[in-house]
Amino acid sequence: MLAGVAALLLPLAVATPAAADPTDDNSPGDMVGRAAAYLRQHMSENRIPGLAYAIVRGDQVISRNAWGVDGDGQSITPQTPFVLGSVSKSFTALAVMQLVEAGRVELDAPVRRYVSWLRLADEPVAAQVTVRQLLTHTSGLPDVVDRGLLDRFDNSPGGLTRAVRELATVSPTAPPGEAYQYSNANYMVLGALVEAVAGQSFGSYLRRHVLDPLGMTHAITDEAEARTIGLPAGHRYYFGRPQRFAPPFDTAGLPHGYLTMSLDDLTHYAIAQLNDGRYGNASVLSPQGIAQLHTGQVATDGGGRYGLGWRESVLDGPGDRIVWHAGATPHYFSHLLLVPESDLAVLVMSNVYGLSMDWPLASAAFNVARIMRGGEAVPGGPDPVLNRLLLGLVVAAALLLGLLIWTAVRSL
Repeated sequence: MLAGVAALLLPLAVATPAAADPTDDNSPGDMVGRAAAYLRQHMSENRIPGLAYAIVRGDQVISRNAWGVDGDGQSITPQTPFVLGSVSKSFTALAVMQLVEAGRVELDAPVRRYVSWLRLADEPVAAQVTVRQLLTHTSGLPDVVDRGLLDRFDNSPGGLTRAVRELATVSPTAPPGEAYQYSNANYMVLGALVEAVAGQSFGSYLRRHVLDPLGMTHAITDEAEARTIGLPAGHRYYFGRPQRFAPPFDTAGLPHGYLTMSLDDLTHYAIAQLNDGRYGNASVLSPQGIAQLHTGQVATDGGGRYGLGWRESVLDGPGDRIVWHAGATPHYFSHLLLVPESDLAVLVMSNVYGLSMDWPLASAAFNVARIMRGGEAVPGGPDPVLNRLLLGLVVAAALLLGLLIWTAVRSL
């Protein structure tokens, strides 16, 4: 291994960039003030119990704040941990790219070169899937939400390996490389790849090569850290109203959705993404590697392109190129958005989630970016179809229960 590349994967000293005084949120005459006012309204309209946001310009945080309470009734602060959801995928892609730059992984090599025990229901296909296809969701693997492979809350050693081994029952639904199909299974396998190549748990690798170098002091990678640092309860929407929800931590889900950190931690990561992989004196990837992560490679279903752990598209209104990823768990929602050509990043984290509220929650970061680029916020409401479907299911269940009670009474 080359000495220079090896040094990239060693713990690095952190020198925090010169801090700027965040702009006063109560300055409605400027863009930052307008953005903060918009987020206050967004929080109220969508009944978000706790929200944290930051706006980054270059290597400085120009505005940040946290409002509301967590699921345990404590005030939200910039140090309060939030579960990232699929924003975690960008960290997994970064870890893989570090191994690529170290000469230990090849993007276009079959993943079985590194995870020899990987099995799928279609063996010839399993042998063809490449690392790049996993990163871009073009492996052919389908969504596995309904197969019991996600949200397993498996915190015992080897949990990620067990989850990936269960893909042996999953049949690919497209030939590798031919179609974009977003699937958490891809990043489960990539997490196992990092473990196999690095010879340590995925969380331990992230801690040593990403989180510690970037000074992420409130990041959580396993159940023990969740207890020590303190991961508060979140919320989930029930018919538009948030209710406390506190599932266990899910160490097995770390590569695709359960990495957890505070707003301040995530600003360090955003600064590194805007500055060619550097935060202060720490470097986690080369400028070329960062550019490759951010470059869309395959067209997605909803427009734009998917790169390596990031989405690339155009911001409606201002027309800027944006690189972003949003993510949700049953009780949290996060969104990290970069406007690279303007040296701008927007972070919005909420401690509530519901499927019908996916778009309203996601719209916040897009709208802050629009405001910061001189545009206007675009209204985003809940999905009326999903809300009607949920209401219909409740009504149907109530009618069925009534029928059962009536039948039981008659039989008696």
